[in-house]
Amino acid sequence: MLSRHLPIAALTLALAVALSVFAPIAQAGCYCTPDQCDICDLCYTKIECCHDKPELWLVNTRCLPKCRGLDCGFERISIKRYDTETCCWVEETHESFLAHEAANPMPTLFFAHGNTLKHKGALEQMNLLQCKFKCCPGKKRLVFWSWPAQVVYKRPILRPREVISKNLKIKYVYAEYQGYYMAKFVQPMQTSSRVTLGGHSYGGIIASVAAHYLGGGSLRCLTLEGSAPVQRPNLRLAIVSGAYDNDAMIPGMRYGQSFVAAEKVMNTRNCLDKTLKNWPDVSSRCRKAVGVTGINANLLGEHYNKLCQITMTRDVGKSHYIEPHMKSSRLVNLMCCIAFPQCEQAACQSQSTLPDAATHEYDTCEEAESGAGPLLELADQSIGSTVSSVSK
Repeated sequence: MLSRHLPIAALTLALAVALSVFAPIAQAGCYCTPDQCDICDLCYTKIECCHDKPELWLVNTRCLPKCRGLDCGFERISIKRYDTETCCWVEETHESFLAHEAANPMPTLFFAHGNTLKHKGALEQMNLLQCKFKCCPGKKRLVFWSWPAQVVYKRPILRPREVISKNLKIKYVYAEYQGYYMAKFVQPMQTSSRVTLGGHSYGGIIASVAAHYLGGGSLRCLTLEGSAPVQRPNLRLAIVSGAYDNDAMIPGMRYGQSFVAAEKVMNTRNCLDKTLKNWPDVSSRCRKAVGVTGINANLLGEHYNKLCQITMTRDVGKSHYIEPHMKSSRLVNLMCCIAFPQCEQAACQSQSTLPDAATHEYDTCEEAESGAGPLLELADQSIGSTVSSVSK
């Protein structure tokens, strides 16, 4: 009688052991899909920063309506072009930008900074990106997006946690409306040259929402006139440490038309991101951030191959900020491949890579937290108490 129960007991024991092994990994929030990109090698590729800097433009929406009257506000948008001959900024209009773009076709990257930055800090980030993209060969254009990300609520009668929460929520609203401005800016551009919408942290919201509108999506009672639920030629996305729900871009979800409109979507993830670890407290749905878990490619259906996803844990450690990310040759390489075609054809397909030991990737968040592998410990730049919940 006892012998009959031995196989069942053994099976039960094996199942219990398996659960005890894999439960901590599941709780650690390990990645459900591997890193992938079908257009570029995700390893360290040697690219030399000896090329020309991108043509530089600055769009400033800080003085425009933030939530209402966006179409009227768009007519007053501030646009400047940096003239390399006179070394000064030249005032432009949306019409002159489109005329210049038509006369000088080249791949263009729009990039929006993250939360809390004032305009001066935004300009410093713009200069950093322009210098880094010297690594990308060929003609290229960088349009930097400076939006009203500065602190809104400063009332001392509120408790610090309440002030932080109110700022995070109102800035989230601002960022989604900024996506409408960006979509309206990009919509009339030529489709013969590549256009990439990018952003860091809350700036990722702006880029994703812009693509959502361009793909015929609606949000906050707004739709973009003339948009359609079809893939837009040469439109791409580049999201770095995105501070929004990890399922927001899945088709059918809040920014779901972004995957419909874009031909490629680049996304970074880092399960140790010290700033985004508190995102479930900010999310209205208690979801983890897309910059932590990444996008679940298994839920993308026919859009699966559009995703180019890279894990940044070994490159930046626990940091959320843009500076450590831009020190990663892997990420700069991938962003060049996504945004600038000549890089995709040349540097990104180079066979010259670092030794295999440098391309080790963490299998789980648990392994990274234990210190296994070449984790780069970087001190997170604290900006005061818990305000770093979703900063920069």
